[in-house]
Formats: sequence, C-alpha cells, structure tokens
Amino acid sequence: MFPRALRKLGITFPDPVAVSFLPTDLTEIRPLERRVDTLLRFDSADGSGYLLAVESQSAQSKAKPSAWAYYAAHLYAKYGLPPVLLVTCQDRATERWAARPIDIGPPQWATLTVRPLVLGPGSVPVITDPEVAAADLPLAVL
Repeated sequence: MFPRALRKLGITFPDPVAVSFLPTDLTEIRPLERRVDTLLRFDSADGSGYLLAVESQSAQSKAKPSAWAYYAAHLYAKYGLPPVLLVTCQDRATERWAARPIDIGPPQWATLTVRPLVLGPGSVPVITDPEVAAADLPLAVL
C-alpha cells in the first residue's frame, strides 16, 4: 500500500517482496557511549539559541557519519535547541570527505540530512603575519 499510494504523489519506492513488523520500542538497554569533543550552548539576547558540537577529524571513518547523525538527533531531542556540527580537519582530503551531506533514508526520500560545517585547510586561510594573527586569535588558531 505504501509504495502504491506514494506513486500517485510522484514519489517512487520499489514494490516490496517482503514486509516485516519490527519492535516499536527504541529504548537502548545497553550502555551506549557517544562523546563529542566539545559541546557548547549559545544563547542570544532575543531568546534564541543553538548548540555547537565540535569534532576534530584526522581521517575518514566509516563510523562517523552515523555517529554524527546520532549526535544531531540526540542533542536536538535532549536540549530542544538546533545543533550545529562543526568538524575541524587537518588535511584537504578529510575536509572534502567530511563536508559531504549525509543523507539518511532511501534515495527517494531522505528522512534526515546531516550537513556538518567543516573547517580545514581548504576553507580557512593560513595566517602567517603575527599582527594579523594577534588581531584575530580565534581565526589564527583555526
């Protein structure tokens, strides 16, 4: 019924050959260790705010995209604030890899898209002038 109904709306899912009921309880019964490198809460004068989860990524990792999706969903559910995932990279290849959007869901309809804000050698200028560095220490550190 699901694929057939959506086809009438212009969204095509393949016809299933099998459908199975799965448990609806999504409670974790085993300890699940998930840690971001740094987590900051930003509150604005207008009452809005957001979370900044910072991750340092030194190489590509098959496990990181699902971990980043977990972080974003968990932080939003726990704090009720929009999370920003900032990934810092030391090399251009890791930076390009980390900057790709992570679509979770079938190709026809991603349920969740994680778009990290990525900073690395391809997006942050190298500051070599001591005066320029002294004028903007946070940028110089990055």
